Amino acid sequence: MPRAKGQGRPAREKAGARGAEAAREPPLTLGVSGLGFVGVAMSVAFAHYGHDVVGYDVVDRRREEVGRGHAPFFDPGLEEELSSAVKSGRLRVAKDRESFFRDADVVFLCLPTPSRSDGSVETSFLEEEALRLGKLLRRSRSWKLIVVKSTSPPGTVRKIERIIAGESGKKPGEDFSVASNPEFLAEGNLVRDALEPSRIVVGTSDERSERTLRQAYSGFPGPFVALPPTSSELVKYSSNALLAVKVSFANEIARLAEKVGSDVYPVMEAVGMDPRLGKAFLRAGPGFGGSCFPKDLKGLVAFARQMGVPLPVTDAALNVNETQARHVVDLAETASGGLLAGREVALLGLAFKRDTDDVRESRAYPILGELLKRGALVRLHDPKAAESFRAGLPKILSVDPGPRVRFCETPEEALRGANLALVQCDWEEYAALPPSAWKELKDRLVIDARRSVDPATMRRAGVRYVAIGKGEP
Repeated sequence: MPRAKGQGRPAREKAGARGAEAAREPPLTLGVSGLGFVGVAMSVAFAHYGHDVVGYDVVDRRREEVGRGHAPFFDPGLEEELSSAVKSGRLRVAKDRESFFRDADVVFLCLPTPSRSDGSVETSFLEEEALRLGKLLRRSRSWKLIVVKSTSPPGTVRKIERIIAGESGKKPGEDFSVASNPEFLAEGNLVRDALEPSRIVVGTSDERSERTLRQAYSGFPGPFVALPPTSSELVKYSSNALLAVKVSFANEIARLAEKVGSDVYPVMEAVGMDPRLGKAFLRAGPGFGGSCFPKDLKGLVAFARQMGVPLPVTDAALNVNETQARHVVDLAETASGGLLAGREVALLGLAFKRDTDDVRESRAYPILGELLKRGALVRLHDPKAAESFRAGLPKILSVDPGPRVRFCETPEEALRGANLALVQCDWEEYAALPPSAWKELKDRLVIDARRSVDPATMRRAGVRYVAIGKGEP
């Protein structure tokens, strides 16, 4: 759990030489450009460990929200930490880019790097910001450190450095520096991951930049890893690719387990006991989604292709993930006697994972599309992400689903009178439902794609329970 305020001293001691060295330096004001998931989480973390933080975002409403201490999205504990940081005076939001750049000694770029249609990474937001910062740097007399925290392909730091140098007329390494500092934040755990990072990876080209980043992270636990910029940029892609490969591998074995009458969960539990492998990310499910895994794997494959290096393992992980949603609907169709047309399905959980309202790359989208393709009527529910999911539907569905899709206010409403239920996201609200709620299903059938509902509850409800990765013995 995150430390409470006032408990920073043990972390400083654990940080060792990093904290002691930083303590001798003049205090820094850390600037965070882009107040999305990463920017808000890091702003809160820097403020938590006693740094002065100034934030900025091009969206007026976002600046106003964060400036008042209100989180612009849901993540457990974030609202409380943000409110505390703003009230303490450690975190404030600048009204314009000029004052933001003037006040910040270090500028962390937490800007979007979305996928292009070919899977490559769009870095235009970073490049446009570099042009603007170059103009501001032209009039500045102080050295600035620009830190690319956005996930971006190897070579991006060098590109940003060239843009700023060309626009400002200043010399890299003397008048300013550009560094890499990838984030390793998981949505649903943003606060914990920001406050207690597993490692702090930086990519620098000069001693001053490394020293400044050590000072910026003074007080933070976790090892500090200094690498060249291109190596630092590659760490983030490599980490996410390997984790995604584990997920897709578990999903492949789940399909096999269903055929042979096995259960993939205890199988993967035993596999993960091998210390060389570990248990994390070996849980079968509907596939991975969110803002990182799909985008980063596609970006890595596209970048490697440009370099003339095939990545068949990473490619395979993406392919398995693309077919997993169809496999989940296949389970539902088979369990329904081979027919979904005209049946009402309660699709529970629309976020890409629990404890977030983020629906980017949520597996609920392809699952919904597949259900509609097979003629089903679908009732949708999510405790946090329903509105975000609704807003994203026009981009995902090629046709207007009309009355075939209905959003429900409660899970009980979604279940009442539906033929079957499909659990896509493991929210606690669904696990806590009593047997009486599940009894409302006409066909008494539940497809659990997250293995989050208690089979004993299903038995008490007289419901047939079909779990992903579990075959009939």
